[in-house]
Amino acid sequence: MLVLSTIMSLLIGSGCVISAALFLILFIGDRKKEYLYIALFMLSQYLIELMVRGYETGSPIYYYLHSYFSAPVVIKSLLYCASVFLVCCLFRRALDKSRAWILVPVEVLLFIWLVMFPLLGVRTGFLYICYLLPFQLLVIVLAFIGSKSFGGVTQKSIFLKLDVFLRVVGILGIVIVFEDVVTGLYYGLGNDVAGLVASGAIRSRNIGENIFQIIIAVYLIAVAGHFFVGKIAAKPIHDEGSTERLPEEVVDTYAASVGLSLREREILGFLLEEKSAQEISELLFISVGTVKSHTHNIYQKAGVGNRMQLLQKIKICSAD
Repeated sequence: MLVLSTIMSLLIGSGCVISAALFLILFIGDRKKEYLYIALFMLSQYLIELMVRGYETGSPIYYYLHSYFSAPVVIKSLLYCASVFLVCCLFRRALDKSRAWILVPVEVLLFIWLVMFPLLGVRTGFLYICYLLPFQLLVIVLAFIGSKSFGGVTQKSIFLKLDVFLRVVGILGIVIVFEDVVTGLYYGLGNDVAGLVASGAIRSRNIGENIFQIIIAVYLIAVAGHFFVGKIAAKPIHDEGSTERLPEEVVDTYAASVGLSLREREILGFLLEEKSAQEISELLFISVGTVKSHTHNIYQKAGVGNRMQLLQKIKICSAD
């Protein structure tokens, strides 16, 4: 059992580190905030894995810190606070703009609960269930909402479909909650679950959580790998006779003059680079339908019907 636990821990740890490194490289190259959020989220999951591993290995130093200072619990709570913030950042655009504000009080309440938990000094089965339950429910809800909102975002392989991936994440989240509830009930809502974990009677994680972290890491590595391969194999977008690239300040000025939103300005840049709706959706983690909707709005505000007319109009406006 210990050997299996060690293997799973190595898989999770290496997967988290590799995916975090890949998306950090993507962020450095493209400066997309989403890449940084993903990299930091996977790094937080790796650090949480180290904390869990401390319980399972029975390190004397670890248990000394746990018994007298509750340091591992405090650090783990702070890491989960960071995870809450990063998850909300990643899924904020999945919600309708009129409802996105809901995430703010949700974040605040989760922060308060996760920070207060180490101060309670109680490790009963009831709190074992309740400690991460709000965060788990948040992930489940956002995963299913995101599967609908990001449904059109796909890569070349069916295994990289974002909507399918998010549904799997939501289902695994439900499995994790079920396992936690069953474990808490089995060992008693009033018993000291932390003591049972420390004694080795039960492990501090469940099978669903192992699978959950591994699938996320594998998916993110596959997505990052797809991007890297695409960049290496990509042919130049512009032919020798194609138009030159417009300066960013020119495009910014034009975007402001016609009242483009920040997202529309972002998509405008990709349109001028002659990227397809599919390519834009993959780069921005939004659906193809959303890209087409923003593109339509851009054309309407600019008073044009296609990319070539848009490019010519920006050139004319910049020359005036």
